[in-house]
Amino acid sequence: MLNKNHLDNLNDIMETLEWLIQPDTVLTELPYDLEFICKTDIDRFAEWSRKCVSPQELSEGKFSINLPLIKFFIQQTYPDLPQDKIQEKVEFLSKELHRLLDMSAYDTIVLNNENIEKIIDKINEVPGETSFDKTKKRIKIAVSLKWLQDRTLFNSLSKHTAGFVSKLGDFYGRVKKGETIKARDIGIWAMLPDDIKKITDDYERRVELALLVAGQDIKRAKEGVKSEAEFGSLGIVTSAVKRLTAFVEGRNPPDYDEVELFKDTIFIAIILNYLQDPYVKKTPEAVNLIKIVMPIYSKYKELATL
Repeated sequence: MLNKNHLDNLNDIMETLEWLIQPDTVLTELPYDLEFICKTDIDRFAEWSRKCVSPQELSEGKFSINLPLIKFFIQQTYPDLPQDKIQEKVEFLSKELHRLLDMSAYDTIVLNNENIEKIIDKINEVPGETSFDKTKKRIKIAVSLKWLQDRTLFNSLSKHTAGFVSKLGDFYGRVKKGETIKARDIGIWAMLPDDIKKITDDYERRVELALLVAGQDIKRAKEGVKSEAEFGSLGIVTSAVKRLTAFVEGRNPPDYDEVELFKDTIFIAIILNYLQDPYVKKTPEAVNLIKIVMPIYSKYKELATL
């Protein structure tokens, strides 16, 4: 489960990323990573049910999780699903919810915070499939694609490999929209020695350094280095944001080279994907940081595609 302390979570994520992203296996792993982070109906329902009533109604437990409510959720989630398939999903989801809450099929499930938290906790009891495991995989995918799609590397790859990277990006977009995909739908990348060498060389030149520096910054922040009060401990990212802002506005110093720029964009991508993860607590500091980072990061992405 996610710790309430952002820096502890980010430190754990950085230590994991350093061995999760390996240049010789990244392209063969990403299809399976994308399949892993797809939401199940239980995941979707737990998130949706928190929003289908007001916070006060959820706190007071005014309503119950019944078949009509589950059916409404399924119809909203799968608008084109045939009626018989809708009914199958409704019955399966109802049984799963009762099982997760250790209740008989005839018991009434109160729609309240306590039961929703119990459902999420039970989902997270599956080894290797906790929400934090999925958070790490989401960040691994985002950082890997940010790197593989970066023009410096992407334009040097063979047509075959570049096409596969683009395909991965398309499927990632579908997953982010809530679609369920299978690794087999993406296919298998045929390993080309020349491309593996280019990917490995670029990884050693830029990605390894970017992850190392980001990890050191987070460790320094954990040790109590002061930062802007508005962002609390998350102020560690503001230096990278200022440098990226200067680059976008054409004010970057001469020694701010391609590697430095890449380092900052990778660090910001990690922070943004962490803060926007559905299971991360949206503290006031996190919300403030998203507000200042998103506009400049969006401008950078527009500039990068020119």
